Amino acid sequence: MERDTTVKLTMLVDAEPSVIWRALTDPQLTKLYMEGWQVRSTWKVGAPVTWVEQVDGEEVPRAKGTLMAWIPNYRMRYTRLVLDGKLPDEPASFTTVDISLEEVSPGRTRLELWHGDFAGLPHDVRRARATGRAWVESLVGLKRVAEEGEERLAA
Repeated sequence: MERDTTVKLTMLVDAEPSVIWRALTDPQLTKLYMEGWQVRSTWKVGAPVTWVEQVDGEEVPRAKGTLMAWIPNYRMRYTRLVLDGKLPDEPASFTTVDISLEEVSPGRTRLELWHGDFAGLPHDVRRARATGRAWVESLVGLKRVAEEGEERLAA
């Protein structure tokens, strides 16, 4: 039996790639669909990417990584470690997220997400499944935010 230690998701969004890209990279928008987490980065390859949450007026780091690839409105790839995931802060604990966007028709974009590889981490299959469920929730929220943003821009 094959052990599934990666997450692969595809979703169609009724928005232009640039609108989805903004929803992926603007901290004020990421907090709307990522459990209140705001993304922070200079978006330069090799730069840190962090996710923070406002708790009692303080920014609390929730996850971190490094930007590995960056093609605006098309593709981003970064490493990621959730800080409360009970894994040591060492390179072997980081996973990789790859998100790509492709406009399939005017105003309609295919988003593809790959997150892995959890092989070698404790409870790898369970961890991948839990991450997949979390991504489904986040992507549904991202779709809503992007499609509402598209409507606001068109109005």
